[in-house]
Amino acid sequence: MSQTSKRKQRVLRILHKNRDQYISGQELSDRLEVSRTAVWKYIQSLREQGYVIDSSSRLGYCLVKAPDILSPEEIKKDLKTDLLGCEVIYQEEVKSTNSLAKSEARQEAEEGTVIVAKEQVGGKGRLGREYFCPPGGIWFSVILRPNMKPDSASQFSFVAVVALAKTIDELTDSVPEIKWPNDVLINGKKVSGILTEMSAEIDQIDYLVLGIGVNLNIAVDEFPSDLKNKATSIQEESGQQIPKLNFFLSLLEQLEEEYFKLQTEGFEKIIEGWKEYNITLGNEVTVTSNNEVLTGQAVDVDNKGRLLVELPNGTMKKVVAGDVTLNTEYN
Repeated sequence: MSQTSKRKQRVLRILHKNRDQYISGQELSDRLEVSRTAVWKYIQSLREQGYVIDSSSRLGYCLVKAPDILSPEEIKKDLKTDLLGCEVIYQEEVKSTNSLAKSEARQEAEEGTVIVAKEQVGGKGRLGREYFCPPGGIWFSVILRPNMKPDSASQFSFVAVVALAKTIDELTDSVPEIKWPNDVLINGKKVSGILTEMSAEIDQIDYLVLGIGVNLNIAVDEFPSDLKNKATSIQEESGQQIPKLNFFLSLLEQLEEEYFKLQTEGFEKIIEGWKEYNITLGNEVTVTSNNEVLTGQAVDVDNKGRLLVELPNGTMKKVVAGDVTLNTEYN
C-alpha cells in the first residue's frame, strides 16, 4: 500500500473516531506530518468515494455519513474476528480476486488476508466457467494456511457454503438452499459462486485460496440473458436492498466460525450444518461429470464431500465433481 493510501486511511480513521465532531485541518496536518493542502486532497478523495464530510474554515472537517462500501477501513472498523480480515486488500476492479490472492500468498501473505473487489471482470466459478461479477455484488477471496493434507481441500467449499447460507438465513427473510456441492439457491435460482484453489506439497497444504462471490444487490435486468432463468440476487428475492458492509462483516465472522469448527470438530460437523440447508439428498438427480451422465437417487455425502448416488441397478456411485440437476429443477 502506498504512503498516500495509508495517510488517507489514517485521515478516515481519525474522522471515524471523532464522528459528528470537527477536527481542524491543522490537527490532521500535525498528526499525519503532511501539509494542510495534502490533507485537503485526502478529504477530496474520500468524498469521491462517497463519504459525506462537512468542512468549515473555522472548525475543520466532520464526517457526516460513510458510504456502504467494502474499503479496508470500513471493514476493519467493526469486524469481530480473530483471524479473517487481519489484512484487507481492496481494489476497485480486478480480473479475479483469487488470482490476486494467490499472488499475495506466494509472497507469504498472512493467513486470514482478505482480497476484496468492487467488480471482477474475469471471475471464474467451478469447472472454469465465467462468473458475472458487477459492482452490486460481493467478490472476495481469503488466504488460508490450514495444517491439513491436500485431499481435504474440497472440505473448504462446504465450509464456505454453510457460512453463506447461515448469513443469508440470519440477515434476510429469504430461505437459502444448498445444492451439492456449494451452490446457494433462493427460490430455485443461484445467488453465489465458490471456488477453492490451493498450492500444496505431497502431504501438506501450503496455502488455500477460498473465493466467494455473492449476488447481493443486483437488479434482475442487469443479468445476461443466458443467466436470467438460472441466477438471481438476494435483493431481488428479498424485495429490498441489503446493507453490503453489514452482510460482508457477518459473512466473514460466520466463515471464521465454520473454519475453526472444521479444525477443532472435524468435517462431520460441517456436513451437519450443510444438511440443514441441503436440497439434493433424498432426491432424484442427474449428474454430469467427466463427460458421463448419471441418473439416480442422491443418498448421502461422504467424509470427502463426495456425493453418493444410487443408480437404478443398485450400484452406488461416488461423484467427486460435476453438475447436479434435480428432477424438479428448471433448465
